Amino acid sequence: MSGADSVTVLTTKGPPATKCITLPPGATRPVIEAYGKAACFSISEAPVSGIDDLAAVLNSVELRQTSFLVRGKPAEGIDRRNARRRLHARKGKDGTVEPATLGPVARHWIPLDLDSIACPDWLDPIHEPDQAVEHVVALLPEEFHGATCWWAFTSGQGVKDGIRIRLFYWADRPLADWELKQWLCDSPVDHSIFAPAQPIYVAKPLFVDMPDPVPIRSGIWRGDRDAITPPVIEKPKRHVAAPRKPFSGEPGGGYEYHRDRIGDHGGGGGFFAPIKSAVASWIGREWPEADTAWLRTDLERAIREAPRDPAKHPDDYIEIRVRDLDPLIAAILALEAAEEAERRQSSECEPTYPAPLATVEEARERLAKALDEHVASIGPHMAARAAYRADLKRWREQTSMAA
Repeated sequence: MSGADSVTVLTTKGPPATKCITLPPGATRPVIEAYGKAACFSISEAPVSGIDDLAAVLNSVELRQTSFLVRGKPAEGIDRRNARRRLHARKGKDGTVEPATLGPVARHWIPLDLDSIACPDWLDPIHEPDQAVEHVVALLPEEFHGATCWWAFTSGQGVKDGIRIRLFYWADRPLADWELKQWLCDSPVDHSIFAPAQPIYVAKPLFVDMPDPVPIRSGIWRGDRDAITPPVIEKPKRHVAAPRKPFSGEPGGGYEYHRDRIGDHGGGGGFFAPIKSAVASWIGREWPEADTAWLRTDLERAIREAPRDPAKHPDDYIEIRVRDLDPLIAAILALEAAEEAERRQSSECEPTYPAPLATVEEARERLAKALDEHVASIGPHMAARAAYRADLKRWREQTSMAA
């Protein structure tokens, strides 16, 4: 035991909190239906104080097809028998304020969702689940290596390719959502579940007209310790974008620098972060004429040739990093395009005159009033002009007679 905690469980009023998998007549591949859409839930909490308590709760919830977990804590004063899954208060259609039902809280338990992990040829995850757990844990930070965990294959295991699994760990100190996101930023896990109201599904899938292809879907992998000790995690400082500077060609911040840091060598930074920095550096330097085909080829060569620790970064992990090059490059290109559009917009001159604030009808009334005032001002002007012309005529006549 390493501290008291609790698990928040939400239960729908009927819609399933798991996926339904069917094999229609004549079909060659199963059809996977999405999770049910539920609006209201009952909310309960289960006390836990270690990995075995946590495993007992998970074993119970996985048999309840309408229940799932969230990392948040129930808000004070809510009706736990009939509540929304809401992190922020909102105004209803009738004008009343509907309160938040869940709030953030640091937890000892850590949920990890690993999806589509490449499976090596020598591993049969369905019949060798312990080896599958060990294989995916090797992709995580070393603090997880050798620690006891509760594991469960997700609905797609045995139906889709790759290893699809969830792992639950116990930490010797509670961790906030931002700490997990920061600590595991370079790990192949789904970061969306590190949020107070995000569903964490553990219920076993429903199979219709077909057997479950996975004989054992969950269990405990026993390690040499029952709790992990997280490292010191510093909160990221708010990033302030600096003005774009031309590339100087000096090492330390350019593409070549980040490319050379790929790998497990002295001065290396592993694979995930240096690859991402290299792509961003190259696109930022070459934009808008970045040759992404050359970039992709060069980075794949760098990844495959980089020195590495096979225990930390096995062959299948390298294939993941190579496979992710295309979506990574596309994402950073899109980000650069968005930033360029924002820069252009911010550099446009402000209009000389402020935009009118009135409606069209009010503008018409103002225009009509201005015309009326103009016409009214013409009367005195025309009278004065007529008097001047009369005086001028009399003066000319008098001058002519005197001559």
